[in-house]
Amino acid sequence: MQIRIKETEIKVNRGIYSFLEKKIKALKKFLPDIPELIIEVELGLTTRHHQKGNIYRAEIQIPMPRKRIFRAVSEKENLRSAIIEAQKEMEAQLIKRKDTFIAKRKKVS
Repeated sequence: MQIRIKETEIKVNRGIYSFLEKKIKALKKFLPDIPELIIEVELGLTTRHHQKGNIYRAEIQIPMPRKRIFRAVSEKENLRSAIIEAQKEMEAQLIKRKDTFIAKRKKVS
């Protein structure tokens, strides 16, 4: 499992990187064992002209075999809270579809 991080309009420090990796690794228990799995994460600012401060955006995409893509997006005033919300949304999607991963693995084995 690899994590690709893209920064849009911001520079992310090491603390955010380690926080993000911890949250993404928590999703691993809901994912099938695919060695070449690449999780794509985009962190950034939506725009720079908001009147009440910056609005941060966190997007997580997980492309799965058979052209299925799971995607979660969150926009918040704090980057960490945007990451947490996107991670929870992705976790909910994966839990909902986990039975299909297990069924497909049993059929292949």
